Amino acid sequence: METGRYILRRLIYAAIMMLCTSAVIFFLINSLGNPVELMLAETPGVSQETVDLISAQYGLDKPLIQRYFIWIGDLLRFDFGTSITYNLPVGGMIWSWGLHSMQIQIPAIILSVAVAICAGTWAARRQHSRQDFTVMGTVLLGQSMPAFFLGIILIYIFSFVLGWFPSYGAISTRRLLWGSALFDGLWHMVLPVAMISMFNIATLTLLVRTNMIDTLRQDFIRTARASGLKESEIIRRHALRMVMLPVITYVGLLLGLMLGTSPVTETVFTWPGLGALYVMAIQQLDYPLIMGISIVIAVMLILMTTVTDILYALIDPRVRLE
Repeated sequence: METGRYILRRLIYAAIMMLCTSAVIFFLINSLGNPVELMLAETPGVSQETVDLISAQYGLDKPLIQRYFIWIGDLLRFDFGTSITYNLPVGGMIWSWGLHSMQIQIPAIILSVAVAICAGTWAARRQHSRQDFTVMGTVLLGQSMPAFFLGIILIYIFSFVLGWFPSYGAISTRRLLWGSALFDGLWHMVLPVAMISMFNIATLTLLVRTNMIDTLRQDFIRTARASGLKESEIIRRHALRMVMLPVITYVGLLLGLMLGTSPVTETVFTWPGLGALYVMAIQQLDYPLIMGISIVIAVMLILMTTVTDILYALIDPRVRLE
């Protein structure tokens, strides 16, 4: 019963946050002015009647507050409007381009968590040793290096020097690798996934190592050791449970922001994902597309934060008492 009330309270907070975020996104973007007038400002020979006609076609001739409620009503029906630049449904564009983003983001997150847990635990068990300093030095270097610079290094070494992997795109335009679209797609994914993974591994490894060191000093770990349990069993059955709490929080943020943090990677590797589409929409002042992508990113972040809070309550019952 208490768990149910906690979950219900979190869902209500999430709904309120989504409504407030939608208002901020809509009014902030539309405060720039009429997108049709801005796009056609430098186009000679376009009459005001033409501008008014196009504005009316996209519903831009109505009062701002009325347009907001119309937009919210359309969102509840999963109608994100029509792109001004591409004249295509925004929802369909977000879905197709978003799948390409998740194609590299989800494998990178899974790989990052697996490597970080192993490396962070291994370093924590050997605190202040050469192995620990090696791991710490490596992850600090990876964390301090700009993401775009890391991507350029990967392209230079593994694409131009060694020629192992392609430097751009999601699929070959001339000849598929081994004649298979699947293998060719995986071949193109290697460098973008590596770039995202290296950056995430650095932060997650530091997080795991720090929390593992603190956990291994707790009284219940000493009790487990005194009872004769093996060190590997203590870590697997007791320590990792506590260490996973902050890891779940960070992974929730990664999943929530995986579409919002993709523009750098997708720009460096010319990957046809939602991040690249977002950049193009901003450059082209495509209001419906900008608002659609923005609200999807915001909703994903709010939902993943809510899911993380609920998982916290399931893993650690003390959270429900707060």
